[in-house]
Amino acid sequence: MKLSYKHLKHRIKSKPNIEELSDKLFQLGHEHEINNEILDFEFTPNRGDCLSINGLLRDLKLFYEVDISTDVFDKDLKSSLFKFENNAKKSCPYISFLKIEIDQVPKNYKDELKNYFIDLELNKNNFFTDISNYISYETGQPTHCYDESKIGNFLKLDFLEKKLEFETLLGKTIKLNEGDLVFYNDDNKVVNLAGIIGGMSASCSLNTKSVVVECAYFDPEVIIGKSVLYDVKSDASHKFERNTDPNCHDYVLRRFIRIVEKHTNIKKIELFT
Repeated sequence: MKLSYKHLKHRIKSKPNIEELSDKLFQLGHEHEINNEILDFEFTPNRGDCLSINGLLRDLKLFYEVDISTDVFDKDLKSSLFKFENNAKKSCPYISFLKIEIDQVPKNYKDELKNYFIDLELNKNNFFTDISNYISYETGQPTHCYDESKIGNFLKLDFLEKKLEFETLLGKTIKLNEGDLVFYNDDNKVVNLAGIIGGMSASCSLNTKSVVVECAYFDPEVIIGKSVLYDVKSDASHKFERNTDPNCHDYVLRRFIRIVEKHTNIKKIELFT
């Protein structure tokens, strides 16, 4: 996992130089290489809690005074009438859906979202997906954004009953196996290989203004090995198979909203948990 030295230093009061910070990270057992100001980590599988800026800062509190607090949306959230059918509660016991509609898609990014793409030299996708990727980088919790116009007001989580072809949002077609955990829309069409990668049919575009943001906890056992099996590079699966925090969803979605409202006017927000 690659993280920017600047993003860690920004939250540490004493502002250590990169050599000092690197030394402290090695003392914590976090092996890494330095390329310019990018720290490239190889975390052991039992340290999934460190796969984020906030996760590393929690460890670095042993040596430094750090600020893990972030600006979040703090107003009441209206309950959504979104319909969700969970037929895999043991594999996904915690899940929330945030419906959010904006006035205009912003042309430029600012603050932490802007720095994320500049400092890590990343390519942008679309507004909501870009925020989703940043949120995962900052908090360690993956989220997935569906274009609301493409899924309607219903999703179902269930195990696939038979093999079928599935076009991922990267444009790659894979053949899913019986027993895979998937999300269906109201037309009973698979729109997401749960915890791994979404489908092209429900993906966001540069013009998407209304989304449903999925924030879930998945049992690592249903995620492990799937990205290798289907040859799909997935930051989400890398984190889900190493375990995520099932109690972070309210914070993560409020953080998501806050970054959205820094960039554009929000017309509607609803939460289903």
